[in-house]
Parts: sequence; C-alpha cells; structure tokens
Amino acid sequence: MTSAIGIIKDEHRSMAAMLKALQAHLVQVHAGTLAPDFALAGAMLDYLQAYPERLHHPKEDETLFRLLRRRCVEARPTLDELEAQHLRGAEWMGELRRALERSRAAGDFSALGPVLAAYADFQWKHMRMEEEIILPLAERDLTAEDWQHVDAAFAANREPGW
Repeated sequence: MTSAIGIIKDEHRSMAAMLKALQAHLVQVHAGTLAPDFALAGAMLDYLQAYPERLHHPKEDETLFRLLRRRCVEARPTLDELEAQHLRGAEWMGELRRALERSRAAGDFSALGPVLAAYADFQWKHMRMEEEIILPLAERDLTAEDWQHVDAAFAANREPGW
C-alpha cells in the first residue's frame, strides 16, 4: 500500500467520524439529553466543507483520478461518477447550511436531521466506491512514477494546520 492510500483511508475515517459525531449530537438533542448546540453543528459543517471539499477531493481529482483515468479504461465510468459527486458536495454543503439556519430559527434540529442523514448516506456510498473500486484499480494499474505524484500530493494534506 502506498502512503497516499493510507492517507486517503485516514481522511475518510476522519470525515466519517465527524459525520457520526454530528449525527450523535442530533440524536442526543432529539432524546432530550442535550440542548441543541448550533455553534458546534456549524463548526462541524465547517470541517466537512473545509477538509473534504477544499483539500481532499481536489487532490483525488487532480492526481489520483487524473492518473488512473489515463491508465485504466475500466475505471473511467466510476471516476466520472465520483467526480460528479465531488461537484455535488458543494451543493450538499449549501443544503446543510440552509437546514442548519432553519433549525436555528426553530430552536431544534428538525430541519437539519433529514438533510444530514441524506448527506451522510451519500458520503458513505461515495467513500465505499473509492475504497472498494478505485483504490484497488489504482494499486493494480498506476506506475511507481504515478504513485510518487499521488503520494506527494496527499502528503501535503499532512502539513501542520490540518
């Protein structure tokens, strides 16, 4: 396994942990064991926007996907779908932010809950497609030189501040 694959999987786990933490907060609020913390929810959405949408997905598109598209015809339809999903991520963030504002106005998370559930399902499927289809094809078909580029791009995600 290359260092990039380990980083990608680590980043997926981090995104999944943030989604699960936000969902758990909503469950506790719904159960009446916690008061809604809209600032916390907003901060969690900030992470989900800043990290995956601005750092993780562009690295996938610009390095891993671009190189795999050249080397593996078999991967192209899945790469097309994943890239379209990356674009859809920005739309999701807008929907989540609007739902959070509606929830804040209502004083509960009733508006955010369903949108978050749909977004989380979208992200689980997306990450599974990358890990179960794309990463194995990349391991099989990318050259050592390709992996040097991909590894370097994802190593930059480990810079201080993230």
